[in-house]
Amino acid sequence: MRVNLTSERGALVVVFVGIALTLAGAGLASLLDEPSWRWLATSGVLVQVTGWVRYSRARRGGERS
Repeated sequence: MRVNLTSERGALVVVFVGIALTLAGAGLASLLDEPSWRWLATSGVLVQVTGWVRYSRARRGGERS
């Protein structure tokens, strides 16, 4: 159970990093009016999706074959 909690926490850290990247990219895109910062926001969304997938696998006890 302890290993599972550690992997859940790690996955949630990835989710929060993705949220921070998304907010930073969206904020910079709106403040600086440069569409290139949208790529940072898009990558943040992809990091969030990766984190949520890792979190759901950890909640189910890991990947089952």
